[in-house]
Amino acid sequence: MRQTLSNSWNFLTSKLHQPLPLNRRDSQKLLSLLNESFNRNLDRQYPPGLAGSERSADEHFQSVLKSPFFGANRARHISISDRKKETKQDAAQVRDLMFAVKEPVEYFRQQVVTGAASIASAKLVLDSQMKKALASASIDAKDSMRSAGIGSVMANWLWSSGQYERLEFIRDRDFVARLMPFLVAEGQYKPVWEWLQRSQFAAAGNNDGRTTFQQDVGYMTKRLVQSEVSYGQGLQSAIQMFLTNLRSIRPPTPAASLYQSTRVNHPAGVYLTWKLASQRTSSGVDGTVVDSFDHSVELWVSRHLIAPYRALIQLLHPQKPRNSLAAQLVSTTESSVIYLTGKERMAFVRVVLKAVEVLLARDSLKEAAQVMKVLQLKFASELGPDEKPAEGRQNDEEAVLRSLNLNLAT
Repeated sequence: MRQTLSNSWNFLTSKLHQPLPLNRRDSQKLLSLLNESFNRNLDRQYPPGLAGSERSADEHFQSVLKSPFFGANRARHISISDRKKETKQDAAQVRDLMFAVKEPVEYFRQQVVTGAASIASAKLVLDSQMKKALASASIDAKDSMRSAGIGSVMANWLWSSGQYERLEFIRDRDFVARLMPFLVAEGQYKPVWEWLQRSQFAAAGNNDGRTTFQQDVGYMTKRLVQSEVSYGQGLQSAIQMFLTNLRSIRPPTPAASLYQSTRVNHPAGVYLTWKLASQRTSSGVDGTVVDSFDHSVELWVSRHLIAPYRALIQLLHPQKPRNSLAAQLVSTTESSVIYLTGKERMAFVRVVLKAVEVLLARDSLKEAAQVMKVLQLKFASELGPDEKPAEGRQNDEEAVLRSLNLNLAT
C-alpha cells in the first residue's frame, strides 16, 4: 500500500512539474525560450525609449534580488557559522579571563610575548594581582606585592613597547593608580623618577593640552607619595621623595619653573600636609624633614595660600610646634582676603580650620579664638550660616568650640 501511494504521488507531481532536460542541447533550447519570454515581458512592462524605463527596470531587478527568498538559506548559513565562531571566541575569552585571575603575572608575560599586551589588559592584571595580595592569609599584602614582581614586568613592557618614550600611559590615571603601589612595594623607583623627569620637561614644552598634561603629571606625583606612605617606607620617606622631586624641576625660565612646580606638585603637597596633621601618621617624622617641607611651600601653592599652609605645617612640627604664628595668621588673613579667588577662598578656609583644630587639640584656646573670629568676619559665606549667640556664653573659647562643632561636623 505504501508503494502504491508513493507511485501515485510521483505521477501527480510529474504532471505539475515537468523534469528538466537531461541533455545539453535541450537545456540550451529551454534557456533560450526562457530568455525570450523574459525579454518580452520586460519590454511590455518597461517599454524601451520611454523616460525612466531603464531606471525602473533596474529598480525592479534590485527589489527582486533583495528578496528574502533568495537570501534566506545563505543568511541562515552565515548566521549559524557566525554563532559558532562567536561561541568559540567567547569560550576563549573566558579561559583567558580565568587565567588572568589565577595567574596574572604569567598571563601578562604571555600577552607581551604574543604582542597582545595593552593598557587595558595591564589594568586587568594589576587588579587581579592586588586582589590576590589582599586575600592572602599566609603573607603580608606588601610582601605579596613585592614577591609577585608585576611592577617590574610592567615597567619593562612600557620600555620595550616604546610607550616609555611617548609617555601616553601617564594620561591614563586608572593605570597609574594601579601600577604605582606595585612599583613602590618592589622598590622600583628608577623608572618612576625617569618618567617624572621626562614628563615634567614635556609638560613645560607642550603647548597643546599643557595644562591637562601637567595635571596628569601631578596625579602621578601624588600617587607616588600615597603609595610610599601605604606600601613603602612611610610618611617621612614620602616627604623626602616629594622634596627631591621639587629640586629636580628645571624648566626653561624661573617663571615657568614656579608656575609648573605649583601646578604639578600641589596635589601631592596638600596630601602630605593632611597626612602630617594626622597624629597616627605624623609620629616618627624627623623635625628637619618637616622644616624642609615648610620651606618648600612656596613651590607648590599659590602666593596667597603660602602663609596659612606654613602656619599649619609649623604647628605640626613634632619637636618645636609654633603656636605663636596664630597672630601672624590673623594679620595675613585680614590683608590677603581681597586678593583671593573663589577656589582660593575655600582652600584658605580649609587650611585655617585645620590649624584651629590643631590649636584646640593642644589647648591653645586663646589663639584658636583669635583666628576663628577673623574667619567668621571675612569668610562668612564659606563657613555657612552663623549660629545665634547662646544664652550664658561667657568667652571666646566657648565660641570657638561651638563654631567648630557647627562647621566641622562633616
